[in-house]
Amino acid sequence: MKPKVITHTPASPQAQAAATPGPEAAGGAGLRATVIAPGGVPATVQGASRPAPTTVAPQPGVAPIASPSASSGAQKAPPSVVPGTIRRGVEVSLPELVQRFPAAMPEALQQAQRLLQATIVDTLSATQAARWGEEAQQRYGALVDASLQITQATTLQTSLRHVARLHALLQGIADEWLAPAKSPLLFWKTSAGPAALLQASQGELAQLRQHLAEALPALRSLQAELQGIGSELAPLAVRLEAQSLAAHYLADLLDSGADPRAHALLQRASALAQTVLHIHGGLQLRQGSQHSLDGLIHRIQDTVLMALPAWTEKVALATQARQLNDTERYALAQQLQGLLGLLHLS
Repeated sequence: MKPKVITHTPASPQAQAAATPGPEAAGGAGLRATVIAPGGVPATVQGASRPAPTTVAPQPGVAPIASPSASSGAQKAPPSVVPGTIRRGVEVSLPELVQRFPAAMPEALQQAQRLLQATIVDTLSATQAARWGEEAQQRYGALVDASLQITQATTLQTSLRHVARLHALLQGIADEWLAPAKSPLLFWKTSAGPAALLQASQGELAQLRQHLAEALPALRSLQAELQGIGSELAPLAVRLEAQSLAAHYLADLLDSGADPRAHALLQRASALAQTVLHIHGGLQLRQGSQHSLDGLIHRIQDTVLMALPAWTEKVALATQARQLNDTERYALAQQLQGLLGLLHLS
């Protein structure tokens, strides 16, 4: 079979390529080829499409989310302020309180001012008004109970009886020793020797001295407790007076006819004022009790444990080898009278 001879001139390669539809013409949106250099990052051919940035449209009522890069350098917004009612205490000046309560102590007025400034009338309940100053009153009651326990302590009462018995024994010896003689020329009986009179009571005297010496530490503890009670009662009286003044002032601010807190505060003010009067009224009695305990300790320490043994030793040494003359007897008798005066319980 003979070969077919082509008689027309073939088209050029450029024209053939232009006539052949490419991927863009065929598909409408094809991607171009990417040239990758050796060891480099892929380079997109010029004209290649890039992804568009994504944006989120804000919605009503939703706060937009800030990107980390934008919020890192920005300052934080201050917290919002919640609207409300500002509650304050009672604003009162010290001159106003002085004018309202002219007879009050300055310390009580100052404490009353601080107490009023810390009290919010709107939040003060009826129960709080009815118990105004109750804690300070209870503290006064506890101090009174402690004082009664001290004055009625077994150690104190026993020591008082021992000192009284010791005084009675020495008083009997002194009466017998200083009894007038039958003869008008003798002022003291020569037959009444101090050693003989002391000998009969020496055992009981020694026991009394031992009991009192053993009770001395406990008596000193009671003395310290009683001093602590006395030192606490003075500022407590000022505190109670300040609470009474503050209760009066608060009651004046309230409507006494419609507000039950006003009546409760007036009752508490009166009760607190009565407590202050009790404290001041018992001041002299408490001081007397303190002085009595101080005097008992002083008698035991200085007279029973020191002066009495020294006098007994003088009598024993003076009558050891001979009879006492009238001058010596008088001198020892005067010393005994001095001991009796120190031991006397007023």
